[in-house]
Amino acid sequence: MQKIWQEKWMEQKYGEPTEIQQAIYEPLQNGEDIMAISPTGTGKTVAYTLPILEKIEAKPHTQWLVLAPSHELVMQISDTIKTWIIDDGIKVLPIIGGANVKRQIEKLKKKPQIIVASPGRALELIKQKKIKMHEVKTITLDEADQLLLAENFKSTVEILASSMRDSQLVLVSATKLDDTEPFFRQTEKKPQVIEVTPKTRATENVEHLYMEVENRDKATLIRRLEHVSGMRALVFVRDKPRMDILLEKLAYDGVKAAGIHGDIRRDVRKKTLQDFKKGQLNFLIVTDVAARGLDIQDLPYVIHYDLAKTEKEYVHRSGRTGRMGKKGTVISFVNERETRTLKQYLKEMDQTGELVRFYKGKLMSGAAPKKK
Repeated sequence: MQKIWQEKWMEQKYGEPTEIQQAIYEPLQNGEDIMAISPTGTGKTVAYTLPILEKIEAKPHTQWLVLAPSHELVMQISDTIKTWIIDDGIKVLPIIGGANVKRQIEKLKKKPQIIVASPGRALELIKQKKIKMHEVKTITLDEADQLLLAENFKSTVEILASSMRDSQLVLVSATKLDDTEPFFRQTEKKPQVIEVTPKTRATENVEHLYMEVENRDKATLIRRLEHVSGMRALVFVRDKPRMDILLEKLAYDGVKAAGIHGDIRRDVRKKTLQDFKKGQLNFLIVTDVAARGLDIQDLPYVIHYDLAKTEKEYVHRSGRTGRMGKKGTVISFVNERETRTLKQYLKEMDQTGELVRFYKGKLMSGAAPKKK
């Protein structure tokens, strides 16, 4: 790591660079195309930001475009990059769909050096020649696994097709990408794959617990868990209808909870998130789509109210706690059939789960005694 970053690194209380931060620093600095795979919570944004920032000049044109699948993630990446900028002449502009496009065009006239954008809106502005791709030297796909899914694939490919052939391509993902061949065939790129699986760093401080509960009793269990000391949890539900039912029950019981979903207004989402981060809410109810890009520092708990559909989804959700080696607890609400599925997920992750119950304000080992 160059001296220019060392002061800021200490300032932000970072410890030893993570494996992924060390592994991709030099290849990115050298302008290589790479695909970086490392679990959630291992500092991937900082890993690609530092080496690329070193090459950005305070000249009035866009040199780096970062694409991200969710509005939340676009804003989060922008904020992270801004914290590392040393030269005041370098500007970062976040661009998301749903925001005022005329205002975005006005800001683009100021020629920001770095743009972080959602693919749909980025493509729209490229077609209008408001984002000039012939000037862009590096393109980063953050959460590449999402950007290469059907709903984003076409836009992502079109954006890359509009760039210069010698531009640097950086793909970043928490999990392996299923089938990259069609994408690389169309983009004519063959990035070097750098995969880091630091099981100890990402998961050694995460405890996996599960509670046996029938579907009808889940909301009551959430209400009871509010009494656990230090309880502040991201609660994953299957879909928005499930969220609405749960929130209605929790509101009736006076539980401090709120929800975030895809259709929520940006200002409401921001306020809800702030309330949760400040500890004014004990539970933030989310769907998998809405949780993309959420970064909540020192989150103590993740609760799978509805069990994840796949092991990959379970890893993504659970990775919201225990980030950067900090302690975290994951609790899954399961019935008998789901217990078998959960144990399979944990086996694939080389982890074990512990059955617990709620008793007198605490989580205790073992199953609840059977009602007579």
